Amino acid sequence: MVKYPGLSDSVYELLKEMIVKNELKPGQKLLQEKLAAQLGVSRTPLLKALQMLEYDFMVESKPRRGMFVRKMSVKEMHDYYDVREGMEIVAIRLTTQRITDNQLQQLKVLWEPFKNNNSIDIEKYREADDKFHALLLEFSDNPILKKIYNHSFIQARIIQMGLMRPPEDTFAEHIAMLDAIENKDADRAEKELRNHLQKSKELIGKNVDKL
Repeated sequence: MVKYPGLSDSVYELLKEMIVKNELKPGQKLLQEKLAAQLGVSRTPLLKALQMLEYDFMVESKPRRGMFVRKMSVKEMHDYYDVREGMEIVAIRLTTQRITDNQLQQLKVLWEPFKNNNSIDIEKYREADDKFHALLLEFSDNPILKKIYNHSFIQARIIQMGLMRPPEDTFAEHIAMLDAIENKDADRAEKELRNHLQKSKELIGKNVDKL
């Protein structure tokens, strides 16, 4: 339930989280009266929140039918990856140049549980993956870049897509990025990141049914 019923932003964030977590499924009709009762808000802030989500391409209004959770097309997923690649390349280059020893250690700690592990917990690995890429933005020390990424729908959609490839395919790629960052090699860090994202992007068509 939303703590401050008068704030549409709170409703927006909660609904976005429900969509990302697949609690509101792609193609599902959004029954406003039911959602308002569930969230403990009036329909006015709910409607504004839905309009914000529509602007962010996360829900869509169908004439005479109502509001629905938007299902991403393959092309749209490719578009998200294109934008992600551009932003994260800037981030990883800046992070490689500016990272502190403490920040580097934070990145290393993320992957420690998965070293020499033949039985990787997929959910924990996904969380580490999301955190690693988020920290690239954080450690870039560029507040404008961070704000654009974190406060847009891009991050939510990327998280919603989940893992495109299994850990055994991507663990070494993350370690390679980490090694390049540690060695202050921005060109290599960019190359490793670009390779990592391109391989995942190529598999979008095979993973679209899970969204």
